[in-house]
Amino acid sequence: MKSWNEVLGGSNRQLLLRLLARFHFGLAAAMLLALLFDVMNYYGILSLSLSSVFLRGFLLGLPAALSYYAVKRLRAMWQYLLASVALCGLGWLLTGHLGGLVLTALVCFFRGRVRLQEEEEGPIRSMFDSPSYPILALFAAAFVLSAILGRPVLQKLSLLGAVFYLLVVLAYKGVFRVDEYLVLNQTMHNLPARRIQRIAGAAVAACAMLAALLLLPPVLAFSGQARIYLPENLPTQEVQHQPAEERQPSSMDQAQALREAFGDGPSWQIPPIVTHIIFGVLGAAAVTGLAGAVWQLVKDFGHSYTDSRDFVQRLTKEDGDKGVFLRSHRQRLSVWDRTPNATVRRHYRQAVLKAKKEAPEAWRTPAQLEDWAGLRQPELHMLYEKARYGQEPCTAQEAKEAGRLG
Repeated sequence: MKSWNEVLGGSNRQLLLRLLARFHFGLAAAMLLALLFDVMNYYGILSLSLSSVFLRGFLLGLPAALSYYAVKRLRAMWQYLLASVALCGLGWLLTGHLGGLVLTALVCFFRGRVRLQEEEEGPIRSMFDSPSYPILALFAAAFVLSAILGRPVLQKLSLLGAVFYLLVVLAYKGVFRVDEYLVLNQTMHNLPARRIQRIAGAAVAACAMLAALLLLPPVLAFSGQARIYLPENLPTQEVQHQPAEERQPSSMDQAQALREAFGDGPSWQIPPIVTHIIFGVLGAAAVTGLAGAVWQLVKDFGHSYTDSRDFVQRLTKEDGDKGVFLRSHRQRLSVWDRTPNATVRRHYRQAVLKAKKEAPEAWRTPAQLEDWAGLRQPELHMLYEKARYGQEPCTAQEAKEAGRLG
């Protein structure tokens, strides 16, 4: 009988990383749905229990996990599309609203897109499976918005969710570094892998527990009554018909008005100049980030890149005579390329992944790749060599033969 490691694939550390990745997506999806639905509740569009939306949104980690195994195990794309439809229905069932269906559909779409890219460019880490610190900005945005709109439930959920997400990121980063080190040095003679795993794992667990002890008590005791008053949203009192010199409220009158309108919770009024500075900085950062992304995209077209585990060097005019040879032998494999050569290369990659169940290193040659994966098919090897490096292209019959062998 197969163990869980053999069924799911990977070591105990890798299974723990996948479990943390599911928590990562569940927390982020729950916070996003809670934020959107609470805003709709505030404006009277819907009337749903925010706690229920958050808890049921956390269950979206299940269809995200199933989509991960579907995209890895199902060989044909039409099979994955049918599985995606079923998972979208599951997301709708778990959350009870269309938000779960939409988020699950986005996950399935991007996983399918990553799968097509992996067939051409090698392994790619998905954002759905990698907890990261920038996601905490979602929780911070929910907290700030709840403080502006006066939504205490959303405020408490955003703080509590941010703490748990931070713990998930800390644990994931620590376990990932331990796993990366052990995998990189697994061929080292007399490597004390179990001792390293125990000591480093205990250190990661201690760090996460310490962070939980420091952050959870104040968050659990928080009342959710923090307020941020924008200058245009300050509460006003009814003005009585009095002489002009008597209608000027004192600072004590303003404080009393704030307490009567918003309760006794802590409050903070942002000065107008600070508001202008904050929005100016955010606007400048957004413009700079967009310009930097466009510049990086344009610059990448003029640099070398890695294509299907081959290093493709950007050639200058002086290398024009060599460029013809390199373009013919190291041509980028497009998603829409369905020529016999591209078909043979796809069948070869599928055969390697089927034999080993994990992505190989980029530095291996075809012969080393087959030894590593335990693939013993000389005919398929010869077809791949012809498709990849041959002077003449493969025929349609050879592409069908590669499909039969793969």
